[in-house]
Amino acid sequence: MNRTSDEHVSRTPDVRRRLSLLMWTTTATVVVFVANYLFFVRTTIGQELDDAALAGGELEPQGVITEAWDELDVISVASLAVACVAIGLIALARRRFALAFAALATIGIANVATQLLKRVVLPRPDLIGAGDLNSLPSGHATVAATVAVGLVMVTAPRWRSITALVTMLFPISIAVAVVTAGWHRPSDSIAAFCVVLAVATTTLAVAVALFGFDPGLVLPSWFRRSVLVIIGVVIALLGGLGLVGLVAVRSQLDSGPLGTRWESVAYASSSAGITATALVTMLALLVAMRGMAVGHGGWGGAGADTDDAPTASI
Repeated sequence: MNRTSDEHVSRTPDVRRRLSLLMWTTTATVVVFVANYLFFVRTTIGQELDDAALAGGELEPQGVITEAWDELDVISVASLAVACVAIGLIALARRRFALAFAALATIGIANVATQLLKRVVLPRPDLIGAGDLNSLPSGHATVAATVAVGLVMVTAPRWRSITALVTMLFPISIAVAVVTAGWHRPSDSIAAFCVVLAVATTTLAVAVALFGFDPGLVLPSWFRRSVLVIIGVVIALLGGLGLVGLVAVRSQLDSGPLGTRWESVAYASSSAGITATALVTMLALLVAMRGMAVGHGGWGGAGADTDDAPTASI
């Protein structure tokens, strides 16, 4: 058996394990998306909580609302096109053609899927007299999340964690801004993150199945563990605060219409939940791609760049 065949056989179990992880991530994300939709769109209490957060956003100072509108103006077809070109060039400069495909396919498919889900697939019953126009998922949050995820996908394994921490600030800001501006309910932003993660892990699975992967150079384990612990603690705190706040708002709803104070609590709790969801999204992507350099041209391919060289793995 020649060297290429030996490498093919030895790496097949690794590819299968990685494919399994990617597809399980996709499945779990779809489950969360469906649960988010069923609760916040198809139940009365879910719609009440969502709309309470929306009303709370309107109570923010005018300067904050104006700033939110300014942030949302950044999202446009032109800005998305520029981001796609930049992401594609980064992947091509690293000779990662499979990653260029996966990242750009994620951006295209996720944004089309969001529009189809919002406009065609998902109905919104009018359970609280707020209308039946569906706004889930958020298109703006989807665009922002795909740009951040795309950049992380094409970044060398060694720098993915740092890139994720920096780029995730953009979709978090946009996802909260759409609520502050009154454009979307919180569940719309959460759904957008789910769409992006599900599409990203699916396209990565296709790329891995077609081209395989090599172990890439990663940062020291102490650094990676520290990042995971910090992100985990932040997610737990934000998620806990968001959940406690929404439970408290739920209790107040049983007593009658909410006052402005509780609407503000609903808005703050939902913002914490949105941020926690964004961090979970990026953390799940990092775990699914951990130490994975996709697209060397197959199991026996060559052409790795310096940051991905398996011989330099830590």
